[in-house]
Amino acid sequence: MLRLFARRGLELLVTLFLVSLVTFFFTSKLPGSEAAVICGASSRACLRKEEAILYLNHPFFARYFHWLGNMFTGSLGYSAAPTEPIATILKTAYPVTLELIVFSQVMAILVAVPLAMWSAVRPNRLFDRLSTAGTFATLALPVFIVGPLLRFFFSVELPIFPGTSASLPSLWSNPLQNLNVLFLPSLTIAIGSIAVYQRLLRADMIATLEQDFIVMARAKGLTTRRILFRHALRPSTFGVVTVGGLQIGSLIVGAIIAEQVFGLTGIGSDLVLAVTKADLPTVQVITLLVAVVYIALNLLIDLLYTVIDPRVRRARAT
Repeated sequence: MLRLFARRGLELLVTLFLVSLVTFFFTSKLPGSEAAVICGASSRACLRKEEAILYLNHPFFARYFHWLGNMFTGSLGYSAAPTEPIATILKTAYPVTLELIVFSQVMAILVAVPLAMWSAVRPNRLFDRLSTAGTFATLALPVFIVGPLLRFFFSVELPIFPGTSASLPSLWSNPLQNLNVLFLPSLTIAIGSIAVYQRLLRADMIATLEQDFIVMARAKGLTTRRILFRHALRPSTFGVVTVGGLQIGSLIVGAIIAEQVFGLTGIGSDLVLAVTKADLPTVQVITLLVAVVYIALNLLIDLLYTVIDPRVRRARAT
């Protein structure tokens, strides 16, 4: 297990290095200059001063390693317009995006797992066919369509949930209001995940219920509920966990769209604002942060396989 952690950790470092290099290269090739954004219509002396501070008058690799060194030391720099520490921006923005993604996945799992289990127990029955048709229909609805529709029906026509003007309190200070504001944005992201998880878990569970150990459990007289939750659910989640890791990128994109639709100030809205203002330092840091989160979560899911399936743990041990 220690060798696995060491190997995965080394792979993570190499991947992060390559991602940071690609991120810095492409963002540095974008039109505009952060020095020009900071100075505006000021004198030429201001422009030269900011170029020296930002290392813009150095070769590419000198600028890259200077920037990478700042990342490792925790000095994320300052946004170009207005001048503000990027760490301060992220400190206020990341809880919103993190909570939005986590809340959406909790909603997706709580809905998808019962639907998939009930469909697997009675395949090709009425409920299974209706749930199949419903999930296929939701798969055809992208986030940028679902979000405005939910906002229109449940914030404008039927003002059940707050609209874009509602402030988002902290989860710890006012949890009910916090969840009330985040319900529709989270549901916007969760709808697509529900369809994917339900279809995949249904197929895997149908195959699991045909295994010999399930037949033996039935022969022992175990109830259907006990068989499903005790014996069938765990080995059937392998594919769901894999897809969950692959879906991290789409979840981040969905969070960006949901934040724009519902007026939330998170990582996604800050990234869009930074691109609009040609704020390259903020774009670089947020892009690298998203890449780090994506890689780290995929590493965590890869290690989670050893917990879900003992066969993987034994195979890696040998």
